[in-house]
Amino acid sequence: YHINLIDTPGHIDFTIEVERALRVLDGAVLILCAVSGVQSQTITVDRQMKRYDVPRISFINKMDRMGANPFKAIEQINTKLKIPAAAVQVPIGAEDEFEGVVDLITMKSLYNVGPSGEEIVQKDEIPDHLKGVVEERKRMLIETLADVDDEMAEIFLAEEEPSPEQIKAAIRRATIALKFTPVFMGSALANKSVQHMLDGVCDYLPNPSEVQNMSLDMKRNEASVKLVPYQSLPFVGLAFKLEESNFGQLTYIRVYQGTLRKGANVFNARNDKKVRIPRIVRMHSNEMEEVSEIGAGEIC
Repeated sequence: YHINLIDTPGHIDFTIEVERALRVLDGAVLILCAVSGVQSQTITVDRQMKRYDVPRISFINKMDRMGANPFKAIEQINTKLKIPAAAVQVPIGAEDEFEGVVDLITMKSLYNVGPSGEEIVQKDEIPDHLKGVVEERKRMLIETLADVDDEMAEIFLAEEEPSPEQIKAAIRRATIALKFTPVFMGSALANKSVQHMLDGVCDYLPNPSEVQNMSLDMKRNEASVKLVPYQSLPFVGLAFKLEESNFGQLTYIRVYQGTLRKGANVFNARNDKKVRIPRIVRMHSNEMEEVSEIGAGEIC
């Protein structure tokens, strides 16, 4: 999998930054604090995501802090953000004793070990003191999915036990349809359970071909055209961010259709001028990788 990551500040002063980034995203990870849950800024960002129809998975961070309670945060997503949400994991221990999570879909325990939590140990048995919580949360997950997904509703009404594949497919359908958000939990600073959230990005968020993007055709009185992420079609992209860096001015572009090539001439729809593309780079945090062309669905 190739993931382009755009990190936006959560602070209210940077609301416009978030707005610009959300325009070009195919999916998002909404991060909440395990202690304070849904904060006022979460509500603002949630409103922006809904405006641009961005599907999201949720991640409850800081599980190793005093007073961490992920289930309170999930309840707040349901009540304050008004989007059905359910946990796909249950934490093993909390605060200082946070060791890992139980995956509700496969019903396995996943522990993070090693000095910085980067090694994952999978065990089939679930700790005894968690069995009740795990059963209850799994029931809640299936019930919530049955409310938002027709296929899951049929399985639920027939009183059958859905398979892990059926649960995953239902989460993916409901997430992409903006009707549901699966909730992961962990501690980013301790590297605990972040890996499973990244798996969730691949499993439940849409790839560029599953998102509908529209553009306006200037030659036909701004008629709406659906963009298709094929490399062979004419190039369409959106410059969504300008940045003055020590490399000079950078323009961040999301390519929606076609291919952007080094040395090509691109037509700027805003001022009707041709622009030459002198060089294209891929950003890796603070390093740049020179590339000769970039395909549809990518950011450069």
